[in-house]
Amino acid sequence: ALALAAVVLFGLSTPAQALGPENTVVVVNAERWASTCVANEFIHVRRIPPANVIYLSGLSNFEQISVEEFRERILKPVLGTIAERGLAPQIDCVTYSADLPTAIDVSADIVGGRKLPSVITPVAAINGLTFLHELVLAKDIRYLDLAANHYARRVVSPATDSPWTEDQQRQYAEALQRWQAAGQQRRKAIEERKKKDEQPPADEAEINATFASAVTESVTTLRELAAAHPRSADLLYNLACGLAVTGKADDALAALTQAVDAGWWNFAHAERDDDFRALRDREEFKALLARMKAAKFDVQPTTAFAADAGWLPNGDRAPAGQGARYLLSTMLAYTSGRGNSVREAVTGLRRSATADGTRPPGTIYFLQNGDVRSTTREWAFARAVEQLNALGVSAAVVPGVLPQQKADVAGAMIGSADFDWKASGSTLLPGAICEHLTSFGGVLHDGAGQSPLTEFLRHGAAGASGTVTEPFALQAKFPMPHIQVHYARGASLVEAFYQSVTGPYQLLIVGDPLCKPWGKRIDVTVKGLPIDERVAGRVAITPQASSPDGLEPVAFELFVDGRLTLVAKPGETFEWDTTKISDGRHRVAIICHGSDPVRSSGRIERLVHVRNGASEFTITDTPLHNLPWTKTLEIKASHPGASEIVFRHNQRIVGRIVGESGTASIDPRVLGAGPVRIVPVAKLTADAREVFGPPLEFTISPPPPLPSRELPAGAKLAAGLLVTAGDQPATVVTKTEGDWLASAGVKPNESFTIESWFKVSEADVYQFQLRGDVSIESLSVDDDRQDWSPGREWRFVPVHLAAGTHLLRIVGRAGERTMLDVRFGGRGTRRLTGDSFQHIAPAADAKK
Repeated sequence: ALALAAVVLFGLSTPAQALGPENTVVVVNAERWASTCVANEFIHVRRIPPANVIYLSGLSNFEQISVEEFRERILKPVLGTIAERGLAPQIDCVTYSADLPTAIDVSADIVGGRKLPSVITPVAAINGLTFLHELVLAKDIRYLDLAANHYARRVVSPATDSPWTEDQQRQYAEALQRWQAAGQQRRKAIEERKKKDEQPPADEAEINATFASAVTESVTTLRELAAAHPRSADLLYNLACGLAVTGKADDALAALTQAVDAGWWNFAHAERDDDFRALRDREEFKALLARMKAAKFDVQPTTAFAADAGWLPNGDRAPAGQGARYLLSTMLAYTSGRGNSVREAVTGLRRSATADGTRPPGTIYFLQNGDVRSTTREWAFARAVEQLNALGVSAAVVPGVLPQQKADVAGAMIGSADFDWKASGSTLLPGAICEHLTSFGGVLHDGAGQSPLTEFLRHGAAGASGTVTEPFALQAKFPMPHIQVHYARGASLVEAFYQSVTGPYQLLIVGDPLCKPWGKRIDVTVKGLPIDERVAGRVAITPQASSPDGLEPVAFELFVDGRLTLVAKPGETFEWDTTKISDGRHRVAIICHGSDPVRSSGRIERLVHVRNGASEFTITDTPLHNLPWTKTLEIKASHPGASEIVFRHNQRIVGRIVGESGTASIDPRVLGAGPVRIVPVAKLTADAREVFGPPLEFTISPPPPLPSRELPAGAKLAAGLLVTAGDQPATVVTKTEGDWLASAGVKPNESFTIESWFKVSEADVYQFQLRGDVSIESLSVDDDRQDWSPGREWRFVPVHLAAGTHLLRIVGRAGERTMLDVRFGGRGTRRLTGDSFQHIAPAADAKK
């Protein structure tokens, strides 16, 4: 019953630019095939500059890691690389590709015996901690605050609260903790007596009296705080709850009236709040509910994000050098556990890129039902719909769990632990944000319950979110309904999310951060930048812009290979000095920012050949347009006077020729599947200059699918895998959990073989995931050996399979602990079980 959503637990530039590819960093797990594949697709469709791609390796896990490992192996390397490449002034968003850890255990940062309220669970999301990076780097656990995000657009209150001291915030948190603990004891006592009496206990009044007595201490503290903060709506509401529980009905009504005057409008919460059961029949209480329901409120205006701008607790921009700074963050896909297939992920990224500026002619649905997951946000549904309609966007509040038989779903906010989108008969339009306030929506490991956020992505959503552990039904941890309003005003998907959640530390956001279905249009043209012609010396470039949506240009930016190089005002000319960069082909983008609050932008991009020297590259035997990942890539190149020629894939060197000419051999599996762009760079001996060669663009694909395999004549399958330890007879295993390998007879340091038949329903790239105290000598499918390098802890092995039956064979040697975790799947992955992985039954059993 407590209004915990706005509790603050521990205390309280540069002009914004429209978020685009030059402002976005993509972080890739270099040791995971799915991570490289998903990243390649996003980089391609969103034109992410090569310098904005960062590869990490040596991560211990892809599910959950400690906060210290997150700081040392992810956050610091990413921020350090951004700084080293000179990108810090322009980066606003860090998006993670697949197979990076989603959940971060922050227990190690909670020191000094500090006890947190039970609703502040110590598991955070990779996105939330990246957004709150300043606090995370400082090990300042204010990143757990439910009001930590000052960029969030808050409800505009009719009254402004006075600043809180740290001591007042501590007192407030402790008072609510005492109250909550007393409530838990009451519920436990009632349940114990119910079990004994098998009916509602006769002494329930005594239990409630004990609870009320315990709450009295908290109420005393809340009264004192309310005297200092008479305009804090949440504080006054909690005080009203406490007064009602302790039998002070008139005082409770007075405090609730003050709360409504200060901006408490969550009528659904108040109407259902059990603390007010003694007030429900009073006309004054009914009148207050009616006031709440009829209240018209506004949310702070939608605004563009800028990482180098500081933000104040009230949501305003801070003066230069002040305020909290953040980094927007999402994850592109999750392909393990309860995730999507890689094919679903790349298809979704392509689909969302087509949505930009389309202004989907559909409806945004807000689903209303009696579930607390719906009622928590129901108070703001009607106002969000009203504001969307005012923008010309169709929106509606409808009853139920999902919109039924709707072919025009442009967005959906639902509140249900489980849902079946396919059964609803509804269709998601490209660009849709879909979200459900569900405890385990972002818990994506195998075996978790409730519908995961990935179900929305599977059916076409551009973005979805969920918490990575039990969050409790707190509005502050989830997007408020106005996420759809910010989106419809032209904000990018990632900006819309972070403008709508005040306490984002547990929120995992998956999807395309740059998607802008309602983005306004700006058309950019330039004079002085030729197409397919060589340029040298100083080049005068005059940009111009027009907007069919009536926006005025406020600034132009010139980026060379993704780096911000020049800035100009409307009417000014860029004077680009090409002698300061390497000869060769460069990607030049000119971006215009508009006059609206979200800084809508338009762009024009050209490949420009700079030549201030006399030398030329020669590239022969360029790669095929479509190259299977099993075929080594051979590139012949030469450049007079070069000490070496390197081949860069998104800034990392993947091949090298020593001297003026030669052949570079590159393993396509290092590059990852999907569209790839490699740039040859000659390093000249004479003057230490670099010369860029023509970029090589091609697609890396899996080899042809392994055909379905026939069982031996007369053979039948039985449940379980066959495990052979050394020279011993094979053992049937039906569950690969715990010490299953040892239970099958495999001894420490002993060789073993695992063999099993399995079926897949459709042709696709599937993956095996292996981890444990074993040495894997080979993994073969249908006698075709799959060679992929292991990572620090896990080995990920993709294999292209036709629909039908296949044979798995793993040969390895156990370590001292004889532990092995094996998972398999296409749409996510699961541990191997006897239901899906089977063996050929012995002849006697086959006859039966």
